[in-house]
Amino acid sequence: MKTYAAIDKIGQAIIVDGLCEAIVLKGSIGRGDDDEYSDVDMYAIVTEENYQAFMERRETYLKSYRDIVFLEENDFGVKQMLAIYDDALHVDLYTTTMEQLDHGNPVKVFYDPKNLFDNYQVVHNMYTKEDLISIFDDSLYYFVEASSAYARKNYPWTAHILASAIAGCTILLRNRYDKEYAFLGLKKINEILPEDEYALIEAAYANLNQDGFQKANTYILKMLEIILDSMEESERNACNLKFYEWCKENVNVTLFAYK
Repeated sequence: MKTYAAIDKIGQAIIVDGLCEAIVLKGSIGRGDDDEYSDVDMYAIVTEENYQAFMERRETYLKSYRDIVFLEENDFGVKQMLAIYDDALHVDLYTTTMEQLDHGNPVKVFYDPKNLFDNYQVVHNMYTKEDLISIFDDSLYYFVEASSAYARKNYPWTAHILASAIAGCTILLRNRYDKEYAFLGLKKINEILPEDEYALIEAAYANLNQDGFQKANTYILKMLEIILDSMEESERNACNLKFYEWCKENVNVTLFAYK
């Protein structure tokens, strides 16, 4: 696959330069669930002494694979250089010290001559009970906000708001099967959820248009019902059940009234 061809070319260019201590892959490659459509999340581990010199060489390393058609730098607490190539491959090159490296995801080691990753342990940042309750309640709130946009005939904004509700439902559904990676939301959700639950997400998104909003709402409410039924009693009782019941009664009636 082109992903591994890129990893090898870029990785070897970095290694030859002698400025990094290790190279690891995160994202889908680190988790071991990548496919031919995956992008590359490459982390170069450097010392403080070599950090600036490495930063100045990143574009050169990235160009060792193919012609770059888009290049951008971002800072997520760790510096990232994002490259898109003429074969449509997307590579993110991150530069960090070992001390700064986040342990929230598994890694696949490409280069580690000093065995820095022999004792690497993943610390998953899973959603708390409070997080899940907040996501559930927010998904209800979006009905009200989207209804106002719908009444104003601002259909693109209506679709955007309801998409947020669907995204929240997706996290809550996924968390029931995949707690460690529920934060990935829609990514590969068709491989995680049972077919009937995935079909609700697909149908809700398919109806985010002027003629389909009421149908989308019905699918969102069905997802919320599944989620609520699967919760433990204490968790369910902590949700805003009064608001939930009100939404069930008023969505497509008071809210999103048919015109």
